Amino acid sequence: TLAQHVYNDPKINNAKFDTKAWVCVSDHFHVLTVTKTILEAITDRKDDSGNLEMVHKKLKQNLLGKKFLLVLDDVWNQRRDEWEAVQTPLTYGATGSRILVTTRDEKVASNMQSKVHRLKQLREDECWNVFAKHASIDDNLELNNELKEIGRRIVEK
Repeated sequence: TLAQHVYNDPKINNAKFDTKAWVCVSDHFHVLTVTKTILEAITDRKDDSGNLEMVHKKLKQNLLGKKFLLVLDDVWNQRRDEWEAVQTPLTYGATGSRILVTTRDEKVASNMQSKVHRLKQLREDECWNVFAKHASIDDNLELNNELKEIGRRIVEK
C-alpha cells in the first residue's frame, strides 16, 4: 500500500521520470520471465522472446539514458545471482532512476543491496480504522454490531 502511494504520488510526476512501471514479481521467480515482464511493463508491448540475451538487449535499449521508476512488488527470491542477472540491463538507466522493492523478507532486501525501510506494524486501533473505512461501501454506512464483531476478529489476526 505504501509503495502504491509513492508510485501514484503527484510529486513523483514532478520528478520527471521518463517512464514508470509496476511489476508484481511474487514467488515464482524465473530470470527470463521477470525480465520480460519488466520489459513489457516499460514498453506496454507483449514480448515473445525466449532468449534472455535478446530480452536484456531490448530492455537496455528502452532504458538507455532514461530516468525511470520501477516498482518490483512482492519479491521473495533470495538468490543473489538471479537478481544480478535481472538487474544487469537496469543499470543503463539515467542518473536518478529508482527501483523500489517490496518484500517481507529481509534477506531479499540485503541481496538486492538496497536501503531497507522496516515498516512498523499498525496498532490494533489503527488497523480497525483502516478496516472500517474500507469495509463500508458508503462512507455514511454504519457497520452493525454483528459486522463490527466479525471485523474486530479479522483485525486481531
